[in-house]
Amino acid sequence: MTNLLLFESFIPTEMNHFNLIKLDAIPSTNDYLKKLHKEGRAFDGNLVWAKDQTSGRGQRENKWESDSENSLTFSVYRDFSGTKGISPFLISAAVSLAIIETLQELQIPNLAVKWPNDILSCNLKTGGILIENFFSEGRLKASVIGIGLNVSQDVFHHVPLATSLKQVSGKQWKADELLEALTPFLENALYNLDFQDQKALLGQYQNILWKRNMVSSFLEDGKIIKAKLLGVNPQGKLLLELKDRRVVEKDTQQIRMLYKTTDH
Repeated sequence: MTNLLLFESFIPTEMNHFNLIKLDAIPSTNDYLKKLHKEGRAFDGNLVWAKDQTSGRGQRENKWESDSENSLTFSVYRDFSGTKGISPFLISAAVSLAIIETLQELQIPNLAVKWPNDILSCNLKTGGILIENFFSEGRLKASVIGIGLNVSQDVFHHVPLATSLKQVSGKQWKADELLEALTPFLENALYNLDFQDQKALLGQYQNILWKRNMVSSFLEDGKIIKAKLLGVNPQGKLLLELKDRRVVEKDTQQIRMLYKTTDH
């Protein structure tokens, strides 16, 4: 297999916790950090930014469409070995909030999070999060947090319900400027938030949850169902109200939320 790592540099930054590792081209920033973890060479705060990510992945092994020069793709290694009782979903919620807060500062319109980890603007996907966790004796030890944002793309071949910051704002954006804007919010989310305060974090996440308290379409066992999205629980399961008024909990292995009924 050809090694696509063309360039690597360790760049000093003013960030308190992040150590920026810039790569020219690599299949996946998440896979890069996972390899370092397995080799014992990953350190808390490693932030790997790839100019060109050739094999990015999304939830359920979906492909992340990344246009070199017009996308921002990076991953962060966070060591949680000294922290007790963190729900992995709360990490995803905190990261989602950090991205939304950044884009709000940049005046990107109509922002929301589509469960579990799609970042939306104007009801279209402009980014996504992929978090892969490492456990020991049932406790979370570390996470690799992958983030992808469509910065200035104009064409999406494989993700027709996608958009870019350029398309929704009418402005031209640069990946490095977006990363610089995002890192303070991300740093606060990963190092300063109280993950034990589940109620507050879940409340903030549910405030930005796409189609909350609305009847929406879901794919379950190959069939499309309609249900009212009430929210999520601390484990990240959807709380759905069915037609008979029963409330059920569903995780990502059981159900998928659709953008529209033809999205399957």
